[in-house]
This record gives sequence, structure tokens and C-alpha cells, in this order.
Amino acid sequence: MVCRAGNLRVLREAAYLLWEDGDRTRLRGDWCELMGATGLLTLDLLEREGVLAPGGFVGIDLDPGRIDGFRQRRPDVKWIAGNLYERLDAPELAGVGVLNLDAYGEVGDLSARGDFALLRGLVHGGLEKFGEFALFWNQDLDSVVRRRHGRGAALRRHADAVCRALTGLLPRRELTSEMLLPPGSEEEIDAGFTGTLGAFEIYRGAAAGHRMANLRIVLR
Repeated sequence: MVCRAGNLRVLREAAYLLWEDGDRTRLRGDWCELMGATGLLTLDLLEREGVLAPGGFVGIDLDPGRIDGFRQRRPDVKWIAGNLYERLDAPELAGVGVLNLDAYGEVGDLSARGDFALLRGLVHGGLEKFGEFALFWNQDLDSVVRRRHGRGAALRRHADAVCRALTGLLPRRELTSEMLLPPGSEEEIDAGFTGTLGAFEIYRGAAAGHRMANLRIVLR
């Protein structure tokens, strides 16, 4: 829940055009969430804070049974059963301005890099519609050691891949890896750092668990 609240905090601090007014109380676009077993916690948080437009939440999950259960509980919001990367043309995604990719994949995973390139259309649509697009992408940082990869180097490659995937989408500038992850961050990460480094929050999911790397960027 701390991570979820942090996503909303960054959205309020860094986004301007995604909000209906200068007080940043109500979102103009939809919030899309990869649900898993706990995605309703995000919906609960957003509704407690009153930031969603009517019906302004899209939940997606690979498990049709799980989505059916969510739909029965909350028929007033949008639900998609399937792989996000194969359903990018779904009409439920037409108004998305915020995407929370809380998939708990591994930082630097090659398949994730390929998948992310497919999201260009979703990001582009949000930028054209709202002038901004917010991306939160939460991944496992420490698990890369199973493949004998350095954590810091893996996160740098991840930042590089994100920038390459977004090349040409932003009207005013191009993202660089150093904007997302400051130079020298690799050594801090390898030394066990937790906290904020550039656009990444490095945190531990449990007291003795793996560190997670949550990318938070608002594109405009």
C-alpha cells in the first residue's frame, strides 16, 4: 500500500494535464491496472482519495475467472480478461492516461523489453488525448542475481530499454537513461541501496524479501 500511495503522490506532484483542474483532485483519463490478486486495493485507494472520473478505472488480468469475479463485484468500471500486450486495441483502453504495470517481472527481462515496445501505441494515444501519460512499472530487482547479473547494471539496461521504446513519442524532448537513473547509481544499488534514485523507487517488498524497482514517469 505504501507503493500504491507513492504512485498517487508522484502523479499529484508531477502531472498537470492529466488533472481536471489546478487542485489536482480529479483525473481526466482512466487509470489502468494490472490486477493480480490485490489490484482492488489500488481501486479502493483511488476511490477513497476521490481522484477517479466516473467509471475511470480499467482492470486487466490474464485469468478470466478472476476478471469475472471483479466484474461481478464492480460492474461500474471497465474489465479486460487477457494479456495487455495482445489487447491494446480493446475499446476499454481508449481513454487511459495512467498505466500501473505492477507485474512483478524481473528487471531487464528480455521479454518485458519486447512487450514494452508494444505499449507505444497506448502511450501515444494518451499523449495525444491528454498531453500527458503516466507510467508506473514495478519489477523485481534482486532476482537478477539468479542469472549472475549485477543488479545495478540490470537496472541501467532497463532504463536504456525504456528510453529506446519511447524514442520519438515525446514532442519536446527525448528521454535519456541518465534522466531516469543518475550516473553512478549502479554502485549504490549493488551496495544495497533503498530509496529514490532518479525516476526509480528502490524498496523492499518484505522485511527480508527482494528489493523492487518501481519506475515512475510522467511523459509530456
